[in-house]
Amino acid sequence: MRRRTMLPCVTLLTVCGVLAACADTPPGIMQNEDLRMTRANETIRLDAPDPDFRLTPEERASVREGFDVDALERLLAAVDPEVRPGLLHDFQLPHPGELEPGEFVTPPTRMGDPALQPLLDEVWAPAWERFAPHALDEEGMNYPGKEIARQRRRALREEK
Repeated sequence: MRRRTMLPCVTLLTVCGVLAACADTPPGIMQNEDLRMTRANETIRLDAPDPDFRLTPEERASVREGFDVDALERLLAAVDPEVRPGLLHDFQLPHPGELEPGEFVTPPTRMGDPALQPLLDEVWAPAWERFAPHALDEEGMNYPGKEIARQRRRALREEK
């Protein structure tokens, strides 16, 4: 059973401002700085990404707006196949009736394995495109992908 937070579903901006812990988060994924979930202290990371793993067109289409589907595919290819369905589900649009009106479940914001965190940052980076430029400098908004978004905006400014 997931623990959910009641919120008005207005925009991704509102969504990214919320962190909800998920009781059924796959092993090896952190929902906050104090929670580290692993399987018997083993990582969920594969020794090498699965070169054959691909999301289906239906799975790609089901990912919530604001997340990098290609980066999500790379993240999923890097984790144990047993973990993939739950991790993918956290980034998918909810099925009709799965959530109460106004409920939202925040996808994972931290990975228990530091080697996987950069991949998660890439998944979240597009979410920052909806924020005003000054939001990237605010200390209180520590969601994944922030530094990648800063670098991308800086590069765009330098191109002009």
